[in-house]
Amino acid sequence: MAPGFLTCLAPVSPLSRARNTLKRFYKDRAGAVALLFGLTLIPMIGVVGGAVDYANAYRMRSKLQNAMDSATLAVGREVDMGAETGDARQVGMDVLSANLGADFPPGYSADFNIDGTLVTGTANLGVDTYLLGVLGIDKFDVGTTSIVNVSNGTIEVALVLDNSGSMDGTKIADLRDAAKSLTEILFEAQRSTSTVSIGIVPFAGAVNVGTGNANASWMDTAGQSSIHFENFSDNVTRLSRFNAITNTGWGGCVEVRPSPHDVTDSDPSGGNSLFVHYFAPDEPDQPDPNKHSYVNNYLEDDPDSCPAPPDDQTQVQAQEKTCKYDGASANLSNGKGPNYRCTSRPILPLSDSEGTVTAAIDAMWANGMTNIHEGVMWGWRILSPGEPFTEGRAYEESSNRKFMVVMTDGKNTHTGRNHQNKSRFSAYGFSKHGRLRSPTTQTWRLERAMNTKTETSCTNAKASDVTIFTIAVEVNDDATINMLRRCASGDSRAFSIENSNTMDEVFEAIANEINQLRITS
Repeated sequence: MAPGFLTCLAPVSPLSRARNTLKRFYKDRAGAVALLFGLTLIPMIGVVGGAVDYANAYRMRSKLQNAMDSATLAVGREVDMGAETGDARQVGMDVLSANLGADFPPGYSADFNIDGTLVTGTANLGVDTYLLGVLGIDKFDVGTTSIVNVSNGTIEVALVLDNSGSMDGTKIADLRDAAKSLTEILFEAQRSTSTVSIGIVPFAGAVNVGTGNANASWMDTAGQSSIHFENFSDNVTRLSRFNAITNTGWGGCVEVRPSPHDVTDSDPSGGNSLFVHYFAPDEPDQPDPNKHSYVNNYLEDDPDSCPAPPDDQTQVQAQEKTCKYDGASANLSNGKGPNYRCTSRPILPLSDSEGTVTAAIDAMWANGMTNIHEGVMWGWRILSPGEPFTEGRAYEESSNRKFMVVMTDGKNTHTGRNHQNKSRFSAYGFSKHGRLRSPTTQTWRLERAMNTKTETSCTNAKASDVTIFTIAVEVNDDATINMLRRCASGDSRAFSIENSNTMDEVFEAIANEINQLRITS
């Protein structure tokens, strides 16, 4: 085959043909038409050619800037993990090349300057023009700069994880895997053993703060809170009633504090700010006059430890008498008892031990109802620097970032009942006491009030510079999905997935964003 044959058959782009045509017109000086055209050609090329070539140069610069941002961040991550300067730069060049792709024009230059914890990435490229070459403008020089500050910052992460009964089986297993994946990513990226702290809040119908905190200073051991004696006829403390029963003790759960402490991180210093031991009272033996039965009847209403009841004893009196607990053995079948609906594992406060965090994740189980509001509040409380858990750094510490990841597979639940209590017992007590909202037997009203409390809690936590991610897993309730979206720190941090086996991808994405936010802070 003759030399040049392939060159003759090579395709010519439309822009190349246009450029050649303009060149021929520019050189053609024959005739008046050519002269007139020549006089107008130069400004026409300037306008049309400038627009085309500038748009192309801008597009190339944007692509280069985006690629350099990712590459500089990658260098920052390597520096953050203690990599040698040369190795970190090479990672940056590899990431840059991969992000630009094979079709990006060759000839660009890039460099990464590492000065302590500051990484500055610069890149330059000469972009060939298509039309302006006839005017002697062959290239546009474009440049980009990306800066990453690898601060010696710290991160605190509260994993607020749904452990309700609907999570049983595959979902709780998928959740364990996903949470451990996030934990591994965050601990692998730390510069020292104290850079990352993670806490776990497994929530169901209530939150378990651990039985070891029964007599903590922030617990209401003396009956200071207005809700402490809510279901007792005598002013006997809740711990004393637990101690009176022979076959059970306090399970570690706490009730929701009275308003406004139910949605704030107020210091538990006394009165209604203290946390009250969760105690579900024994409900009456007999149905109410309308034949509505009680689900948590675990003691006799009139045992020998109590005086003989009056003939006209009401169900309220039967429920509130305290003597029936003395020396009693409770019927704990089917989850009954004073710890009714206290089903979740204890909280793990912030810990910088990956093994401790992983063990807490592995210990999670699925049982009980769903109270997203209390999950959020205790997620906030373990991030807080004040009691009840004090592992969190001060809000004012600029090098520290606080994050909360809230995951649920269903809506808030609270069941109304058509008897004197107006509901089943929950972390809000009974509906008749109006701690969640005005008394009602309607389940949907109680659950809507829980949603409102949840959103308010999220808003207040975000106002304290807590960044919130939310994950709805196989949730088919629009009100819950919208609530979680509003809870999150922006729509991009609210995830809704249709299958629990994709949780791992979401948790990994969140871990990577947390790492990025820490490095660039």
